[in-house]
Amino acid sequence: MSKYRRLKSLVGALEQEGVDTLAPKQRKAYTAYKEATASIERAVRLILDEEVRRIIEMRYIKGQKYVVTVAYFGNMHPATVARKINEGIESVANSLKYID
Repeated sequence: MSKYRRLKSLVGALEQEGVDTLAPKQRKAYTAYKEATASIERAVRLILDEEVRRIIEMRYIKGQKYVVTVAYFGNMHPATVARKINEGIESVANSLKYID
């Protein structure tokens, strides 16, 4: 999950350069990164608990720091937010096992 933002930015950079102009090795990396980010996004959408999904989107998809995420969900205790992050990571990992 922590590599999602990096992969997403690499895909964006390669798309800006133009996918048609990429060398074969770059095109292979681009395809792998694009598939990885799509799989992660799909796995996040498959999280059943709405609160967990919103917390995971805030923390990893939008790339906010843990402190910002806890502050945003201020009606929850920080330990609850941490627990829901762990639940979300577990859900994404389980989904990725079945997707790939």
